[in-house]
Amino acid sequence: MEKEITTTYIWQKYEKGIEYINKINLTAKTDKCHRMYNGDQWHGLKSGGEELPILNIIKGIVKYKVSTVAQNTMSAVYTPIGNRTEETVKACEALNTHFQIMWERAKMDKHSWSVIKDACIGGDAYIYFGEADVTQAQLINNVNVLLGDEQNSNLQQQPYIMLVERLFVKDVRREAERNGVPQDEIELIISDELTNNQLGDKTEVDYSVEDGKCTSILYMYKDEEGFVHFAKSTQSVIYKPDEPVVVKMADGTASNVGLKMYPISNFVWEDTKGSARGSGDVEHLIANQIELNKTLARRAIAIKQCAFPKIAYLESAVTNPEQIDVVGAKIGVKDGNAQNIQNLISYLNPCVVSPDARNFTDELISLTKELAGAGDAATGQIDPTQASGTAIIATRDQAALPLNEQVARYRQFVEDVAVLWYDIWKAYNPNGLSIDSEDEMGNNTVEVIPPEVLDSMMVNVRIDVSQNNPFSKYAQEQALMNLFTTQAISFEEMVEALDNDSVAPKGKLQDIIDKRGEKEKMKNALVQAMQQMEQQQMIIDQLQGKQGDAEKSNEVLGQALGQIKQQEEIINQLGGVPNEMQGM
Repeated sequence: MEKEITTTYIWQKYEKGIEYINKINLTAKTDKCHRMYNGDQWHGLKSGGEELPILNIIKGIVKYKVSTVAQNTMSAVYTPIGNRTEETVKACEALNTHFQIMWERAKMDKHSWSVIKDACIGGDAYIYFGEADVTQAQLINNVNVLLGDEQNSNLQQQPYIMLVERLFVKDVRREAERNGVPQDEIELIISDELTNNQLGDKTEVDYSVEDGKCTSILYMYKDEEGFVHFAKSTQSVIYKPDEPVVVKMADGTASNVGLKMYPISNFVWEDTKGSARGSGDVEHLIANQIELNKTLARRAIAIKQCAFPKIAYLESAVTNPEQIDVVGAKIGVKDGNAQNIQNLISYLNPCVVSPDARNFTDELISLTKELAGAGDAATGQIDPTQASGTAIIATRDQAALPLNEQVARYRQFVEDVAVLWYDIWKAYNPNGLSIDSEDEMGNNTVEVIPPEVLDSMMVNVRIDVSQNNPFSKYAQEQALMNLFTTQAISFEEMVEALDNDSVAPKGKLQDIIDKRGEKEKMKNALVQAMQQMEQQQMIIDQLQGKQGDAEKSNEVLGQALGQIKQQEEIINQLGGVPNEMQGM
């Protein structure tokens, strides 16, 4: 008799979450938005093998908006709250360095673009940091995040959060064995075909029951003390028991510091009243995009039918109709003469296609882009040689004003990540946080923030924003050049103020400065050598003019001549006497 399979309490919560997702039609809606963005805009249409035209305005609008938001470079700055001591200030400076290093190692710039794009398309996007190493970031589709309170968009206030994954059965069973799950329960972990609530292509490789994939639920909640607990479950087995994040201290005992924030951050493109889910831009553009494609298809059909001349002939009067379409072929005509040949075979003139269809297409494209905030004023071509960088930036910023809300949301997203990372560093480093960095000489250094400082210090996070685009760089370099021209700053100060990725070759300019410095040092060394030679010569002249102990004078004279010879050798090694010093 087969053992009855019962579902876990986590799986029951998962089913409730999926029920809500299906009620608001989130999976189908998000999937459709992504298809429209990717150009699959005739999905499901039976066209008999005909490739229908597509003019994808959605992709251009999304790319413009995403690039406008994501091109803002964000950097987090930690500062201590409350009692500012030398130790806390130094610790925050180390955290600032650590954040920049981890941000680069985690490739967060690339992840941020993906998060912003997914939010613009589907309404909201999520990134999960499930390891002690924050560089192991994982992007989560919005349909795979189930919230305990679907009316609250603040993730840290959720009673629980579930992340849905499709994992290989063998990997889940292996983790279950490590967690001490009994063998009879491990055998209940089998593959399933629950892919209806996944985005994109839902077809998976047809593996066996043991080699296929199963749905895994990562369940997170906070206990009464505010610490985050984790558990993992399949349909019938909890293969990772419910437990908080506990890291051992140096003496082997468990730490009393745990994770107090859900290790997940979200980016909502635009709020939806009464819902934790956001609203993207693509959903509202689909109707216009479909109408545009239909109009293009009608125009294409009309052009095929009416825009080209057609030949008409009297079938009984033509002896070889199969030759009519052959280039250079002769056509035989019965009972015809030169006067009535036009009555037997002739061309029909093409119909005049109304311009209303084209006008409607152009108007639909123009108005759709304008109302979406991505019209020609925002995305038009600007010749930087015909306008100053400041004027270009002013025009661009004016057109991008509707996206200021999304830029503010992006700033909040980076701040949420910075606060979350600090909580992760505290939870997973009870013995102190070691930070690798480089000093001014390029040497690797390790700085350790003591555990008592890391645990007790309260930090505030400030986000600095700088636009990283060609026009902003162009304006910045113009401003530096103007300061240099007016002699408000030196050439060295101007080069130092340039960004590393500036249009002007900062590295080459710095090499020029370094070479000038080396030449200046050489010149100073030559001047010093010449001055020493002059002093030695004066001593020799004085000794030669004195009367007295000849032997002593000869000894001093020999030493002076030897020093002069050494100075001459140094000068020759340094390249000879400078031109301005010759004849001294």
